[in-house]
Amino acid sequence: MNLSKKDGYLIIVAVIICIIISCLSPFIASGNPDGLEKSAEDAGLAEDYGVDGLNEIYSSPFPDYTFEPLGLLGEIGVLILGAVICLAGGFVVGKIIEKRG
Repeated sequence: MNLSKKDGYLIIVAVIICIIISCLSPFIASGNPDGLEKSAEDAGLAEDYGVDGLNEIYSSPFPDYTFEPLGLLGEIGVLILGAVICLAGGFVVGKIIEKRG
């Protein structure tokens, strides 16, 4: 894969934008999101139960996208970590597809 210098700069800018959004999202995100968790609450499912009322098999290492001991800094750190993991995963998948193609 031969990236031009312009493509390299574009990738760097995109990663920086992802990190900036991760840093700002705790301040601009809604405190009452209307998503899967809200739907589960409306359906009467307890938070400590999974599908069909069964105990969950695996619990998140960072529930509610935060690391409690660090407060807001922990929330920002977890969001940045998630963005980096997603970007790295996309890069790995891209490399696998490139090798097969």
